[in-house]
Amino acid sequence: MHTGLKLLLLLSFVEVLAACSTFNSATSFPDSVEWVRHTEWSTGTRLTKWSETKGPTSLFVGFVRPEDREIPPDRRTNLITKFQIQAGQPFTTLLILKSGYVEPYPVLVSVFLDYMQVNFSLDDQRGLLHYLEIMPGVDMEIPVEVPIETSGWHDLFVVAFRVPDDHPTDQPARLQLGVGGLRTVICASDCALSAQSVPEALVGQGADVHNFNARAFPLLPDDGTPPKQRLLFWAKASPGEMFELELWARNPNNELRDYLVLPLLDFQQTSFAGSKMLHLQMPSGSELLVPGSVQVPIKTGVHELQFLYISDPYHSLDGVTDSTIQSALRSALVIESNP
Repeated sequence: MHTGLKLLLLLSFVEVLAACSTFNSATSFPDSVEWVRHTEWSTGTRLTKWSETKGPTSLFVGFVRPEDREIPPDRRTNLITKFQIQAGQPFTTLLILKSGYVEPYPVLVSVFLDYMQVNFSLDDQRGLLHYLEIMPGVDMEIPVEVPIETSGWHDLFVVAFRVPDDHPTDQPARLQLGVGGLRTVICASDCALSAQSVPEALVGQGADVHNFNARAFPLLPDDGTPPKQRLLFWAKASPGEMFELELWARNPNNELRDYLVLPLLDFQQTSFAGSKMLHLQMPSGSELLVPGSVQVPIKTGVHELQFLYISDPYHSLDGVTDSTIQSALRSALVIESNP
């Protein structure tokens, strides 16, 4: 082949590669962040055996103020439902993690401030997601620090995702992949609520809901079958596609439910139905189906889809209907390479 033609073909090939690179960098596929993996601990972290954890599969997330560290848990009187800090200062305390398992139990720890996932420091290491193993039979007391940039009232919660490296596709195993979590209120200088807001509420409509309770169940798209038959345990998806699904809420109780739903993909907050935060108001005897989609990663393999729900945002914790952090179902999206 003529040398000049070879050079022309080579330059054309380089231009094609450059165009592909530009397309990939400009396309907003979700990117997974690196986990901060904790394998060694500083002298600020302490393992203390206070009492046995109830339940062989229990997972406990808590706080202890540094000044209460030497006091047994059942004799601590300082509240952990509200913390007062100076404006511009970070929130610092000790995070407690313990489990009922007889072997080290893996979790992925994350912090949400005003219902948005944020970077934080755990044992002086900073990141969005922190992987560690909870040692059996002890309370792990770990220094935690969360930046708080604005004054006023802030809702904050810590969540621990169970066995984040496990990716089963069978239904019984999927139902065991819940979360542990703890919620608190941070008042920076004052407790003014003026700067905090939540999205406009999606309101459930009256329906024959019987006794089945659904806060935020992911469903496969509507094909005419009842919602309970469309629970999204796992599904196949193509790299980078917008995966369609529905979110199902149902309130058979007598009280109004007001809560936020946060979508997560691979344990990172993502967008569903055009938002990273959904506000649901469910009157007694109501039901709601919210259609939407999530953009799946390019990387092949099993990816984790999860919806957290938190009751009564920006309320004092002694007046909320449920102070825990919950997740109805962790779904598996199996990404296969294109043929």
